[in-house]
Amino acid sequence: MAKLTKEERAALEAQLADDDAADDDDDDIEIGFGDGSYVKGKYRRVSEAAAARGFKLRPDPKPEGDGKGDGGTVKRFTGGRRTG
Repeated sequence: MAKLTKEERAALEAQLADDDAADDDDDDIEIGFGDGSYVKGKYRRVSEAAAARGFKLRPDPKPEGDGKGDGGTVKRFTGGRRTG
């Protein structure tokens, strides 16, 4: 693959940034389900139909922080008999 010049690379990066900024909800897509039915239309409508059947087209957002809790204390179970 030929290397891009600085100007070509800048133009390509600008185009990719514009594409990323564009709203994905306006894209026409078609999705098929295991029962043989298909839904075709705008992304927003198709994702709603998929959600009604229990499918997510977008992943869940990543949790904030490192996922190790809030630093609270944890009582260790020491075994033995319960008293309460």
